Amino acid sequence: MPLIHPRGDPASRIWIVLDHAFPSDEAKGYLLSGGLGYVYEKMFTEAGLSLFDAYVCARRPDTDNPNSYSSVDSSLVHYRPPLVLAVNEVGSYYLEELRMKGEQKSYKTQLNKYVGSLLSSAILGYPHFMIPIHGPDICAQQWDERNVTTYVDFQKLRDEFSFWKTTGNLRPLPQRTLLHGDMELREILNYLERFSRSRYVSADIETVYPKKGSSFYPHPGYAIVIGLADSKDFGVSFELFRSLPHENRILWRALEEALENTVLIGQNFFNFDSYFLKALGFSIKFERLLDTLIRHHILWPELPHTLQFMTRQYTRQPYYKDDGKHWALKHMNSLKRYNALDVTVTYEVFEGQEEDFKDRPHLKGDLP
Repeated sequence: MPLIHPRGDPASRIWIVLDHAFPSDEAKGYLLSGGLGYVYEKMFTEAGLSLFDAYVCARRPDTDNPNSYSSVDSSLVHYRPPLVLAVNEVGSYYLEELRMKGEQKSYKTQLNKYVGSLLSSAILGYPHFMIPIHGPDICAQQWDERNVTTYVDFQKLRDEFSFWKTTGNLRPLPQRTLLHGDMELREILNYLERFSRSRYVSADIETVYPKKGSSFYPHPGYAIVIGLADSKDFGVSFELFRSLPHENRILWRALEEALENTVLIGQNFFNFDSYFLKALGFSIKFERLLDTLIRHHILWPELPHTLQFMTRQYTRQPYYKDDGKHWALKHMNSLKRYNALDVTVTYEVFEGQEEDFKDRPHLKGDLP
């Protein structure tokens, strides 16, 4: 393939970094100038953006040498664009770099999880958002993904770009208060009293269950921690079982009161959390339960309905769902932090869904 040149002004505040040039760009000799470029151009326009606001480059369009990323890195550091779309394998490269720089996760081949997340790469060393994104080739093949990229990811980019143009700075990521350490019973009771006075409370349990091959398999396991949040900014998580039996009785009575007095928000609560809580003896009023998964089916039947996807759609929270996997009992604090984050994100998703229902009130019906 002949050398295909970048498109646009490198001083642009949005950079689109492709993993390779496309054959359709050969005729005009610059990136995104052919049919696939038209796909992205139309998607940008529909999202309220313009490709004229972006600089398009490739890691090095005339070679497949993986080390050629270094030339892109040095250009990024020189021009310091605050918003970088890392397309396809470029996103995988930067995610792997995050792991190599000290994050204890493996991002390789997991691009789909992080698509649309507002991340940063330690190798750039200046304030920026690195957003992994699907390329025009994938969007042209998958219409659903094309629409999600346009109306979720690119509109998120539009909002971030608008904030930068107004302030000259990036908008900070969500700052949430997540309480998940070892709390005294009195502290937990104070929070439960607060939650019992709230109109809505987001709730979520985490369970421990036997692995395949265990003599206890397929026992569904036990709920061991519960998270509660009365806003998108404040959540707590604590263990359901305390070391002293009399403290357990006090805790569970207070938790029962909190669950009874509010409208509960949950994700897949009907099919999961409610069974475990009822098995422990808690009363769940299904007529006062708002399940974000069911609500999402009503609002967007054609889209995925996982909390992972709804986090991408409704929030600026970077992907975090892997934090709840591969934990051990000695790392309970990590699990509780994940649990507290889960309920605050679910609350934020609920608020976003409320805005959607305002636009289409006929879908909400008699929901509380």
